[in-house]
Amino acid sequence: MYFVTGGSFNGKSRWVKIHFNLKETDTTWIPLFNGKRIQLDEINFSNSVIVMEGFEYGIRSTILNNDSEIRKSFTILIQSLKQWEEEDSDRSVIWIGSEIGKGIVPMDKLSREWRDMTGWIYQDLAEMSQEVWVVWYGLATSLKG
Repeated sequence: MYFVTGGSFNGKSRWVKIHFNLKETDTTWIPLFNGKRIQLDEINFSNSVIVMEGFEYGIRSTILNNDSEIRKSFTILIQSLKQWEEEDSDRSVIWIGSEIGKGIVPMDKLSREWRDMTGWIYQDLAEMSQEVWVVWYGLATSLKG
């Protein structure tokens, strides 16, 4: 499992496509920018690669729906996809999520909750991932792996 983070519009998706040599025919690309909650039963598992893009918005939509077990829910989701990946060596799960805090504490409660929860879940994801990169301005730096 792989995690790529960095600034918004800093080239993370482009870097992932190039670095992993992704082709549309074998990749399920799931954009989460629309605020849709991630449901395991809605994921197309027929391809060998799953890319979750805009992970921070998946987290935000869960906060907006007042899910009291947010971190636990995402841990279960991440572990389920990691297990799917480990069942076949040709499978990969790639998470793309923007850094949303950079040390700045938002004034409003919802933005603070989103920043905090995203940071905690990103820590969990980084721990479970075999490789982690940060991409700024199209340039990737390996943090793990």
